[in-house]
Formats: sequence, C-alpha cells, structure tokens
Amino acid sequence: MAVALTAPATTAVADTPPPPVTPMLIGGHPAATAPPGITSLQYDAPEHGEQYVDYHTCGGALVFRGWVFTAAHCVIDPPDGPPAARSSMIGRFNADAAPIPTADKKFHVRVGSLDRLAGGETSTVTKIVVHPGWKWGDGAPKTKVYDAAMLKLDHLLQQSTVPLARDAARRGDKVSVYGWGVTEPDSTRSGLPRHLQQLDTRVTSPSRCAAAFLSGDEICADNPSGTDGGCYGDSGAAALATINGVPQLVGTSSRSADPQFCGVQPDVFTSSPELRDWIYHVARTGNAT
Repeated sequence: MAVALTAPATTAVADTPPPPVTPMLIGGHPAATAPPGITSLQYDAPEHGEQYVDYHTCGGALVFRGWVFTAAHCVIDPPDGPPAARSSMIGRFNADAAPIPTADKKFHVRVGSLDRLAGGETSTVTKIVVHPGWKWGDGAPKTKVYDAAMLKLDHLLQQSTVPLARDAARRGDKVSVYGWGVTEPDSTRSGLPRHLQQLDTRVTSPSRCAAAFLSGDEICADNPSGTDGGCYGDSGAAALATINGVPQLVGTSSRSADPQFCGVQPDVFTSSPELRDWIYHVARTGNAT
C-alpha cells in the first residue's frame, strides 16, 4: 500500500472515483481475517459534498485501547508555498492535490472489521498529536521524516490492540500490509474496496527507496513482481510481521518511491519500533513532547 484514499459511507457512492489522498493496495488479495488493531480512519465533511460522510482517508493501527497510530500527513494540511514546490511535496506523499482543509474534517475510526463501512467498533477522534519532527518531508536525504501521528479516541475500545514490535524490520523480513486503498493500476477509475485487502511482501534494500528520501526512522518495502504495492487510500496502513507467532506492528505506510504511479516502485513505511518510546510517551501524557 502506498497511497491512502478516502471512501464514501454508502455502497451507492462507493464506486465514485475517490480523489488521490495517500497510499493504496495494488496486486493484493482480500484478507481472510481482520488482524488485531486494524483501523479505517474516516472523516465527515458534508459541507464539501454528500460523499464526504464516513469517508475513508487512511489506515491506522489501534496500539492502545484509546489511541490509534497513523501517518502525520493523513491529519494535517500541507504547508503553503510556491505551487511547484507544493505540488512536488504533495505528490511525494500521494496526497490530494486539492485537499479539504483539515479544520473542516471531523475524524472518526472504525476498528476491527474487514468491512470499512460496517462491523467492529467506531469512535470519535478527540485529539490529534503529530510528531514534533514532522515537516512534510522537506528535508534533505537522510533527514528523519517522522511521518507519524497519534489519535486519541473518545472512549476505550474493546477491540484487540496490535503489539508494537520491539525491533525494526530488516532487509528480507516478511511483512503483510493491510488497507482499503485503490486496487486498480490506473489509480483513478475505481472506487475503494469495502473489503480489507492484504499484500504480502518483504523489506528490501534502503537504496531502492532513495528517490523517496528514505530516512533512518523508515523501512523500504518491496513491490512484488514490479507491479504491486500501496496506493491512494493506504497511507497510515499497517505493516505487520509475525514475530514468535504473533502479528506485530513494524510500520505504517508513508509514501511511494514513485510519486505518479502506484506499485511500480517500492514503498516507504514509518518504522514503528523506531518511534516506540514516543508512541508510549503520547499515550501516557497526551502530549507530543
């Protein structure tokens, strides 16, 4: 999954082409079961159109019963700037070229369901805590990006949480990515799937994500067959590795090494083990620092 897309709340509008927002899954398959903590991040912004109700925008992971971990670019506006620079920045993170302002979005989550429109548990997001190091990736290569945010929920959920892996995933490790992003290679002509998709891949050489300015707090995930990967709607999506028989969170989808097409290059994932201390700090204090 390399791009996160938002989706309508009803099947009647689910086939409407969604605007490009962030990573999706090309070449995946329907997941047989919902992994622990799987989350669809959605928002309501009806003043911008009736389709923007229960609109899936990104994935996420329930890491504590009251907190969801996702990508920072899913919940914050791009900074103002020259059109060319802004376009390049948005493209790198597969974001909507004309996004609805974050202030107009009322975020909520659906956790623990294969279906992004039904089942599991829902909760309203009451607070967004963005990593203080996040700067929309405007740094030089090797500068840490910190595409990470924690979302506080209005009540504790009864759903299973996903354990945070202690060690960063390494080259060759098997990972499974889960999301509701676009599934067609053209990235624009189909709506989001209702059923959760799964893509099995491996961590690959950091050099293959050099074009995406891979940093020390991130991992590079292969695009199987040279065609498969994340796309619009998959930003913030969970990458899980089975460690000692238990699925554990090793990353969340951030961006693609190719800003134009999904699946043709590897994808960059924020390494959750690298941010483990920060994730716990936010859950304890409610503050970014």
